Amino acid sequence: MQPELSIIIIHYGSSALTETLVTQLAALPPAPSREIIVVDNAAEIPFPAEEYARVRTIRLRENRGYGYACNRGADVAQGAYLLVCNNDLEMKGNTLAALTERCIEHPSVGAIGPRLHFPDGRFQLSWGNFPTLRSEFFERRRQRQSMGAGGGGLERREAASAALRTVDWVTGACMLLPRKAWDSVRGFDERYFFYFEDVDLCMRLRRQGWGVLYDPSAEVLHHGGGSDPLRNPAIVVSYRREQLRYYARYNSALSYALLRRYLLWKFRRMHAAGVIDATLAGEVQDMIRNYSRTEERSQFHASEKRIS
Repeated sequence: MQPELSIIIIHYGSSALTETLVTQLAALPPAPSREIIVVDNAAEIPFPAEEYARVRTIRLRENRGYGYACNRGADVAQGAYLLVCNNDLEMKGNTLAALTERCIEHPSVGAIGPRLHFPDGRFQLSWGNFPTLRSEFFERRRQRQSMGAGGGGLERREAASAALRTVDWVTGACMLLPRKAWDSVRGFDERYFFYFEDVDLCMRLRRQGWGVLYDPSAEVLHHGGGSDPLRNPAIVVSYRREQLRYYARYNSALSYALLRRYLLWKFRRMHAAGVIDATLAGEVQDMIRNYSRTEERSQFHASEKRIS
């Protein structure tokens, strides 16, 4: 029987977390009918596929990013709905049914995200407005509040998250999409390595006429979601490259120029303060200076024409 739902789990990092999620999903009630696909994204500790005979495992030889891994899972998925998710999740019993039923109720919705919370029960940011200089300023403040003692901005977002609502984007950490919507935009754009690929996907869905929903009736525990990308030197360059990519595609030339100028100032300041070393500062600044908005827009428009 063809499954109604294909769950695509990206395995990277902790094998124990992936195994816990797979075991939990396998034990949930059978509705909706589902298949579980684990994409091993060239993890240092491979997912032990031999121990999970009913789970389809795809092993990638190299890590080419989160979106690329999700797309490889979708290539073999058979469900009418796709759930793409990180491996560090725990789902309550009604989550899958609630998200699937919500999509059925709203056939114009192209992506839907659940309410996320930390292991201690605290609210976790999982949706927002499309990035602009203004919206990112407030989003970063909410992120800092979520990692600390809270604050007014986070409290207002949590209050706004109490009801079903149309939003600009939902996080790719846990996102349900009808297969028709996924195919209409050909999934994630694989030019993004990590960060902004979920926001970009929602933007392209919206441009194709699909809606995006946040549904708090479906709850998911997310062990991650609280880290600041600037604290991990290994991903600083990737984060800023993808931020520039998004702005080059969808925001004005002025907005892009202001972001570029701000980032150059920011990383000079971080280096001067000793937050990052000269090597990382130089690498990031070189990337920012050399990134071409014109080239990115040209490649993006060419890919959009192929889709249409």
